Amino acid sequence: MKKSAVYIIQARLKELGHYTGAIDGERGPLTHAAVLKALQARAGDLPTAWQEWSDKRQAIAFLQLFCHDKGINAGTIDGWWGPQTDFAFDSLQTLLETGSPPDDWRDLEPLDVNPHHWPRQTQSALTTFYGPHGEKDGFTPPLIRVECPWELKIAWNQNQKTRRIACHEKVADSLGRTLTRIHTHYGEAEIDRLRLNLYGGSYNPRKMRGGSNWSTHSWGIALDWDPEHNQLKWMHDQASLASSDYDDWWRFWEEEGWVSLGRSRNFDWMHVQAAKL
Repeated sequence: MKKSAVYIIQARLKELGHYTGAIDGERGPLTHAAVLKALQARAGDLPTAWQEWSDKRQAIAFLQLFCHDKGINAGTIDGWWGPQTDFAFDSLQTLLETGSPPDDWRDLEPLDVNPHHWPRQTQSALTTFYGPHGEKDGFTPPLIRVECPWELKIAWNQNQKTRRIACHEKVADSLGRTLTRIHTHYGEAEIDRLRLNLYGGSYNPRKMRGGSNWSTHSWGIALDWDPEHNQLKWMHDQASLASSDYDDWWRFWEEEGWVSLGRSRNFDWMHVQAAKL
């Protein structure tokens, strides 16, 4: 059983007046005696055979009850730590730490619009629409430097600043409109608080990380934002850009047809591209 779960169980038992020991994450005799008291008081919410369960199973049942009391669905009160209880525990942790339950991110439906007819992300479709990809010390696609309405800090060297983003000429107008809408909506202070001024780059002629195809960065049609807090393999529960604070950020991109890999595939939340999946 997770030590973090035992901490929460002990703290809850202390709140209820059943436990006087240390909140130490150790599921010992004092903790079990308190769990028994708490379950006896809730016997009507438990299966008839709950007293025959092991100490561990009874502790899990108490945690499941706590989740349900907080409006979190932990499934059947059965004392088994399955996927539903694991999810419920994570949600309970978030609620206790932040005062709010986690976002229902699986209900997320990115806007599926394509006003500029961006191509699919296949090498042939990208080449047909945008022309050849760039190559280091070789061909460079037709790039335009778009002025960003707020100052950008280079993510890996924040002393270095810029206001210009190099992108393919076919996406330049769309990028400019999106950045203007973001700036108007959030303002400088909120952009700084949300780290939307941490810029991870745009045009970069290279292969995909972990792949053999050319990255969309090689055409100058992708941008990365705040890479440190939205790392390549991070999912929704780790990436900062998955927070509801950024819902309008993503809406502005998606209304122009740009695609977030995070919102579409739940990885690489830093990345937004002018190519459909």
